[in-house]
Amino acid sequence: HWLAHGAQPTDRVLRFLDEAGLVKRDARSNPKKAEPGKKAQERAALLKKAQEDAAAAVAAAAAAPAEAEAATAE
Repeated sequence: HWLAHGAQPTDRVLRFLDEAGLVKRDARSNPKKAEPGKKAQERAALLKKAQEDAAAAVAAAAAAPAEAEAATAE
């Protein structure tokens, strides 16, 4: 009744009406909301640094025995 008289539903009510198939709700985009927060970005940076350090340590450990074998073979 109230929609027929020009009332505009709130976004929440519009979602319900869209799910019921009564009204078509346009998709909205908020790209800022999808970005991680400051703390999450800090944690991601720390995790990435730790992974890089671990990869470097593994590479160094793999290279060390190869160098030792080369030195003993001569």
